Amino acid sequence: MSGDVKDSGNKAGSGKSRQATGLPEELLGCPEITAPAPDRTPGIARTGPTPEERTGRSADPSHIISDQKFNKDLATLRGLHSFLIREATTLPENFSLGELNCLKAAGATVQGRSPTDSEWQAVEQKTQILFALLTDANRKRFLVSQMPNFLPRIAVWLVAVSIGSMILSVLMAEVTLYSKGVDVALMVLFFLLWLMSLGAIGSAAFIGFNAISVTSDITFDISDTRLIIQRIVLGALFALFFTLPFGFHEFLSFVKSLSNSALNKTTVPTRSEIAFTNQSLLLIMPFVLGYSTSLVILILNRMISAASTLFGAQPASAKSISK
Repeated sequence: MSGDVKDSGNKAGSGKSRQATGLPEELLGCPEITAPAPDRTPGIARTGPTPEERTGRSADPSHIISDQKFNKDLATLRGLHSFLIREATTLPENFSLGELNCLKAAGATVQGRSPTDSEWQAVEQKTQILFALLTDANRKRFLVSQMPNFLPRIAVWLVAVSIGSMILSVLMAEVTLYSKGVDVALMVLFFLLWLMSLGAIGSAAFIGFNAISVTSDITFDISDTRLIIQRIVLGALFALFFTLPFGFHEFLSFVKSLSNSALNKTTVPTRSEIAFTNQSLLLIMPFVLGYSTSLVILILNRMISAASTLFGAQPASAKSISK
């Protein structure tokens, strides 16, 4: 009798994995793949379970995709699907990612295949369906969740460069490290690093303020890596070119005033300390230029339009009306 019980238990266990759920195959996603037999090679110590053993399934070569654009769109689709599930949004009936859950991105040492037309079509259609379910508030929250991970690291490095260049400038203002010409060249280099890092910090602050919903009119896509890099580079360039012509003398005076204030023990404000405050306000401009890059571009466009009108150039709108 015990043998009958064991046999029935084995039969129930073997057919339990796919039939007891009662779900159709398309909702179950990937077909079940048995785990490979563990490697028993003698003389080699096992450091831990492999990814295949942890997940209970082996990587099928036919499920590995080498197209980066497809993998990026698929990751966005999966993230959007998970976001809507967490927000308890009602999905269309029988909606599922299906076989798309099986696909994986190819690595550096793993060769993959190109996605098929049906897979491209499935990703595009399902992404359009899910994005149509987003409200304005949820759309904004989802885009924030897709912000690249390198942005906080870039901000930390920019702050480190800004602080380091300022500290080294203060040090060189009091101590002669090399010859006079070399020290002046290093001071100019530190000034350029300080300008560009401060402008880039302003651009990063603008992106961060969009991410935490400080500004009400969000016009910047914080999930686009190219736009983020362009914004930071533009902020650094604007801070450099608009502050460089007249900011170096103020920077030197600012550095000397900073070192003198650290050594001065008097509490009565002197004329140099009042000038120090004015220099501080003036040298905030690189950060402001980096933060309001859109405003700088608008001002430049207005100036170019005014100069063109002054020299007799006809605006494009007027040309289209005359035609």
